[in-house]
Amino acid sequence: MATLSKQQIKDLFAKSRQAQEKGRLDEAERGYKKLLKAAPQLAEVSFNLAEIFTLRGKVAEAAERFEHAVKLRPNEPAIWVSYLNMASRHPNQKNFDVLRERARPVLGKTPAFAFFEGLAALREENWEAAAKFLKSAIDAGFRQARVYAEYGSALVGLKKFDLAMSQFDMGLTLAPDSDMVLFRKAGLLQSMGRIDEARDAIQRAIKLAPNVGGHHALYASLTKMTADDPNIPVMKAALKSKRVGDKELPALGYALAKAMEDSGQFGKVFTYLNLANRALAKAYPYDVPSVIASAERICRLFERVKDFDGPVSDASPIFVTGAPRSGTTLVEQILASHSQIEGGGEIGFVQPKFADLIVPADKDWGADGQELMAQCVKAADEFGVELKKMFPDAPFVTDKSISSYAILGFLAKAMPNARFVVVRRDPRDNALSIYKNQFREGLHRYANNLEHIAIFLRQFEEMVEFWRQHLPGSFHEIRYEELIAEPEAQSRALIAATGFEWEDACLSFYETKREVRTLSATQVRQPMYSSSVGAWKKFETDMKPFLTAFASSEASDT
Repeated sequence: MATLSKQQIKDLFAKSRQAQEKGRLDEAERGYKKLLKAAPQLAEVSFNLAEIFTLRGKVAEAAERFEHAVKLRPNEPAIWVSYLNMASRHPNQKNFDVLRERARPVLGKTPAFAFFEGLAALREENWEAAAKFLKSAIDAGFRQARVYAEYGSALVGLKKFDLAMSQFDMGLTLAPDSDMVLFRKAGLLQSMGRIDEARDAIQRAIKLAPNVGGHHALYASLTKMTADDPNIPVMKAALKSKRVGDKELPALGYALAKAMEDSGQFGKVFTYLNLANRALAKAYPYDVPSVIASAERICRLFERVKDFDGPVSDASPIFVTGAPRSGTTLVEQILASHSQIEGGGEIGFVQPKFADLIVPADKDWGADGQELMAQCVKAADEFGVELKKMFPDAPFVTDKSISSYAILGFLAKAMPNARFVVVRRDPRDNALSIYKNQFREGLHRYANNLEHIAIFLRQFEEMVEFWRQHLPGSFHEIRYEELIAEPEAQSRALIAATGFEWEDACLSFYETKREVRTLSATQVRQPMYSSSVGAWKKFETDMKPFLTAFASSEASDT
């Protein structure tokens, strides 16, 4: 190409920048690429190209341009801030951590850096640290819609819901058309039981960003859709716009599957479910041998410590556990309607600590397992302190971290004052509900393959049977179908089994005002209904892989 004069470079940069500001990204990109060849030493060119690539989701190209801009201007804060903004949205936490350390000499004492430190703490679900960093960023003048949104999310983690809502509202004051902030607000409104307000908020988000899958998934969870719901064609158009591998595709698939089921178009449900689940199964493969080996290790280790008679923790939580989508949220809501019980939700504090002690194959713990139990008791004591901090006025607190069934025996040994409720459901309905719901990325990886769900549910049954044999009478079992058929009798038995006097409020659980952040957040705001019992029959042909695998695993056990 012909060499550009200094004036031509200046004019082309101004023209490209104007096109970028007016959203004409193709024109801007062409201009910057031309400038990149003519004046590669201009950091502004690489920086602006990086921002365009970021907007277009071209992460690798953006990173390359950011790196070039940083090389040319290593002490320019604006470049580091924009680069970190992009990295903070990437799923790879390690990349974000490395980049923060590189930026620390330039940004370390700025409000912007406090914001990024808060984001890092959010990813680790360290709500207290995240809230501290994000508030300091706001107090120091870093007041952007996203900062308020992230601060609100940290406050939700700390269960400071009214304060969290005020942060989302502050974000919307700064950016009324932020679909991201509207989405966060709608999610909090849903968890607080303010369903109509949540639906209004997410509808606004959809109008602003109709191709974002998460928006449609939240709308679907809030709405019983009819065939003429105006959002259905919007969902279909959004799905059509996605390429294979697009991260928005699964959410759109799940939302459309629910729309088809709600509107009675049962023959189309699995078309969308299979699309969504195949995409997630590819992104997050399930390691069957590893999972089976972990379960076997848990059982072997418990054989060593089952007669443990050492010091124990006085923590006294009420664990509600079971397979996902089995009715654990409903059972917890009944318990949380009692005046003596606070619903803690999926606290997720003690189970990971126990799992880190029990599951890794490189930890032996000796023949008697005494050191293992000492560490478990220490973790349980820390859990007790955390519960007091989180719920200072609650006599008793539930923990609905469903994975606790896998380590139930260790929890019971370390916390003899704890109560345990195990919820069970017809495996066929349970499997269907697992397959048609989207979980957090990378969590419950078996959920995206019907045969893997069969393996998981069979293993769940085997673990419950193991604890039943080794710890008879240590936990109360409740079947979802029996609870639906006899709500008062089963609810009374549940309350009695956990050691409390009956209160009529437990039958009006749907009126209990508390925050619920699970996939069942909308359902538990309604009286019990039986429509989900036997729902698998409508999809018997589609469920064949599960039915065959589950029956085969039962036969192999006999």
